[in-house]
Amino acid sequence: MSPSTLIGIVGFTPVLDCYPLGPKLLAALETGLTGHDDVAIENMSWGPIHIVQRFQDEGAARPRRLVLVGGAAVSLRPGQVRAFRWLGGSLPAQAVQERIYEAVTGIVDIENTLVIGTHFSVWPEETYSVELDLAADTFGRLVIADNQGSADDRALAGELGFSPEAAIAKLAETTVALALDRSEASVVVEGKSALDCAKVESFARNRIAVTA
Repeated sequence: MSPSTLIGIVGFTPVLDCYPLGPKLLAALETGLTGHDDVAIENMSWGPIHIVQRFQDEGAARPRRLVLVGGAAVSLRPGQVRAFRWLGGSLPAQAVQERIYEAVTGIVDIENTLVIGTHFSVWPEETYSVELDLAADTFGRLVIADNQGSADDRALAGELGFSPEAAIAKLAETTVALALDRSEASVVVEGKSALDCAKVESFARNRIAVTA
């Protein structure tokens, strides 16, 4: 029997307890979903193409509701958690190909996952994302802090500008509310379509200086 709701942690890593998309988030989700056997949680750190292929397998069970949790594609306000209802939509073929190229090179990105999954028609109608704003260097800074023995939450809040513990709690609260379809929960859900996603950045940028 397939679960009616699936939560996928995009970019999950078990390496650091203090990383918001790590073991503490998984534990918080499991606690919040105690007694709800119809909701499953999966590590989706293996990339959009792998995920799509998994759902395309013959006889693969697909959930009625999907909630993806991960880091936001663009960092504007580190520590902020936002929830979105995925509206789907299509992109030009070249734009989709750019995202597929990123995916096969090992980049794990929640918007790539959403767009590529829609392109191959694997997502259920009820698809959501819960996204945490993380600066690009967050993981590296957490590794350094952990190695230096300064990975307690207060020190990390001073280093990152937000509390990882608070971010984990907010991620878990929001995700559980969406997974259980608690319409009475105070969760603001915004709409997001493929056209709203951040553009793929080129791997290489060249600057040519012209001198007289």
